[in-house]
Amino acid sequence: MPTLEIGNHEIELDDSFLKLSEADQTRTVNNIARQLGMNAEPAPVSSPAPAAVAAPVVESPPAAATGDSYYDRIGGYVRNFRDAVHAPTRMIENGFLMGLGDRARAGMDAVIGAGGYGDNLRREQGETAQFQAAHPIAAPVVEAVGNITTPLGVIGAASRGVGLGAKSLYAAGAGTVLGGAQGAASSKDGTNIPQTAMDAGIGAGTGFVVGGLMPGAGRVIGAGYNSIANAARGQAEGMSRGASRHLVPAMAADTPAAVQARLAELGPDAMLVDAGPSFLGKGQGASLNSDEGRTILQGRLTTRDQGTNQRIMEDVNRALGPAEDPQTVRNAIVGHRSEVDARNYPAAFRNAPPVDTANVLVELGPMIQGSPTGSLERRALENLRGMLMTERPVPRLDPNTGAHMSDAHGNRLYDMVPEPQSDPQLLHKIKGEIDNVVEYDAPGLGIPAAALSRQQGALKHVRGILNETLEAQVPGYMAANRQSAGLARRAEAVELGTQYLGNGKTTASPARFVDEFGRLTPGEQIAFAKGSRGDIERKLGTKANDLQALRTELQGEGGWNTAKLAAVHGDQSAEELINSVNRNLKFRDTHNKVVENSQTAQRLSAKEAMKPSPAGETPLVNPNATLAGMGATAIKKALGMAYGAVKPSETRAFGEIADILSTQGPARDARVQAIVDALERRRGNAAIAPAAGDRAALIAAIAAHGAASRTLQRRKREQ
Repeated sequence: MPTLEIGNHEIELDDSFLKLSEADQTRTVNNIARQLGMNAEPAPVSSPAPAAVAAPVVESPPAAATGDSYYDRIGGYVRNFRDAVHAPTRMIENGFLMGLGDRARAGMDAVIGAGGYGDNLRREQGETAQFQAAHPIAAPVVEAVGNITTPLGVIGAASRGVGLGAKSLYAAGAGTVLGGAQGAASSKDGTNIPQTAMDAGIGAGTGFVVGGLMPGAGRVIGAGYNSIANAARGQAEGMSRGASRHLVPAMAADTPAAVQARLAELGPDAMLVDAGPSFLGKGQGASLNSDEGRTILQGRLTTRDQGTNQRIMEDVNRALGPAEDPQTVRNAIVGHRSEVDARNYPAAFRNAPPVDTANVLVELGPMIQGSPTGSLERRALENLRGMLMTERPVPRLDPNTGAHMSDAHGNRLYDMVPEPQSDPQLLHKIKGEIDNVVEYDAPGLGIPAAALSRQQGALKHVRGILNETLEAQVPGYMAANRQSAGLARRAEAVELGTQYLGNGKTTASPARFVDEFGRLTPGEQIAFAKGSRGDIERKLGTKANDLQALRTELQGEGGWNTAKLAAVHGDQSAEELINSVNRNLKFRDTHNKVVENSQTAQRLSAKEAMKPSPAGETPLVNPNATLAGMGATAIKKALGMAYGAVKPSETRAFGEIADILSTQGPARDARVQAIVDALERRRGNAAIAPAAGDRAALIAAIAAHGAASRTLQRRKREQ
């Protein structure tokens, strides 16, 4: 057999090489040199001894294909394309294979056949050269396909780390099938398989060796590959590349500081989709373009929205305490007051002396004279005077003798003389009658309820004089009055607590309200707060589904109501109450925009931004097809099939994105931090190598490793 010495390589060829023309021999040698990555002219061919066993005879090419014919030019174009593709892919393949170590290459020997991997490689390169010479058009096409699919199969198997997945098997098998079929067609006995087909076999075999025979090594290699890729691409820890590709740029757009601050403000129920417009857009896109994403995201948003009322109630209870019905509280105070009065006043009246009310009657006379005749006010005043007066029987005396006179039957005669009422208990009841009219608009003094709503001045004046007379002349009456009045004011404070949050013209400003509230006793302030809490509960029960209306009720115009709430319940409690409403209002807004189809324009924009673009289809045979074009199209289709088998689906990550965007609590914070860390790594990579893309850096790293390994192996062989 003839032997070629090219650099440090010895290539054995079969005798059919000597039958080629000088031009074809030169072309074959040059092709082999290019396969070995050399540009220098090779050494002359040494004359071999007769071969002991005849090698398979390769069919000579037709005359039209060996010169500068049309077919040769077409073949040259295809080979130029093949060479452009071959260099980087061979670099990755050889770098990977040489870096596997002795054990991996032993596995490769088992796949390829007996003998060392280097010997087989040189032998197969010689056979490839013969095939290229015999088939100048088909050989470059088959070789390009093999060169592309081989690293895809190798890297695909290694990057997954465990086993040979179906898609990696498909990628490696594509080169094997295409190359093997062409090689078998070029051989008379079906055994002269060219180097390009064997390249594809090497890719598939490496996948089996790494994934099946050496799972431990596969895991290590896969982990190393993923670490390099993740660091270069800024992939978030624990997330797929597809998810990182969408979420890391969204974090950059919304900024980490703003996102983290917003989530801290919204609390543990918040989701990443609430944190900024970019994340909201990603949520809308994932929901619109993926069934899985829609199920996850919309399901969780709907569940959270359904818990709005309960969530707000829990926040309010935590901030303000449990609510009590204002009317129930007021009734309890009134009942307690009645019990206290029933003890205090009888005790004061028990040993009280008669009360002189002459001063009251002196004030009452002119008031009656000054009231219009027949008016309800005059009638009330006259009835009051009658209550304040009483009659006492006085013996009728004979004016001459001074003796008690008698009638014809001997019965003593008495005259009824009017005099002021002096019984303190009766005077206390008369005061209560006046209170019914002037304080409660109840029937009293012989007139109907609310009859003197605008004519109570005289009655109030008389009532005040009577109360002062009792307090001055009846021991213990003043103390009983103070306790009863305090309880009455507490009951009134409960009522006022249900009315102070308003937006009307008569509503007190925050400054005036704070002044008035500060004048209340501590007991009255507590009663006021109970009324306020009860009114807030009422608002929550009637307006919780309309969060905008609830916020308006609690904030008021210019925030007046918020300031009043702070005066009654404290600054922190009021802030927590308003923040709860605002948080849930934001949650409702997110739910509406993602689930209820609001903001249609933004959603459609997000959909288009994340919608996968279908690959264009070029028909293999068309009216304008040429032989070169058909060859290029065939390569493109084969590569598309191989890449389609290993590339991830563009929408596959949307379910993961939806899950990340809708996670809550500590798990959400961990994922946010992972995205922030990935963004920082990506920015660091950009600062170090602004002109180099992450893919270029990754390929360069792998290529450098392969080149170093190849140099080391060559030096070992030379030694």
